[in-house]
Amino acid sequence: MSIVFTAVLIVSIIALLFINPSLVMSSLIEGATKSVNFSVLMFCIYAIWLSVLNIWHQLRFDTFLGNKLKIFLYKLFPGESDICYNYLSVNLSANILGMGSAATPAGINAVENMERRKNRIMLVVINSTSIQLIPTTILAMRSAQNAQHDIILPSLICTVFSTFLAIILVKVFVK
Repeated sequence: MSIVFTAVLIVSIIALLFINPSLVMSSLIEGATKSVNFSVLMFCIYAIWLSVLNIWHQLRFDTFLGNKLKIFLYKLFPGESDICYNYLSVNLSANILGMGSAATPAGINAVENMERRKNRIMLVVINSTSIQLIPTTILAMRSAQNAQHDIILPSLICTVFSTFLAIILVKVFVK
């Protein structure tokens, strides 16, 4: 993938050299500045949310939410081990709370402990559609761009609809 991005960068610089050579350096510096600012913003948001996740873990909120989710997990992922259900509950709890990056290790551990192919597909589909009460990454990107409109309710409606549709499609089409 880095080869593709490098090729796009080189072609863009060459094209800009022919179109307007005086803009090459200023465009590179402006792009680098924006990428560093965005990276720092994302780092701060993830640091805050990982801290919140750690506090919720210490308060056993993730266990509480995970226990409430297990009712659904037994129906969505039948025939798996208790260890797998624990990883699934942590993964889905973190995704629901908008901490997708923090959910990844638990999702990987859940897949490693799964025995059924259909359950692996279901987990990938649910994580791809990702119901999020607080879409932190999108909110961070929008705040970096000074966006004014609130997107939490439309985002929640779309992710709930897409997740339920995806679950139905996996149940119907995957054998």
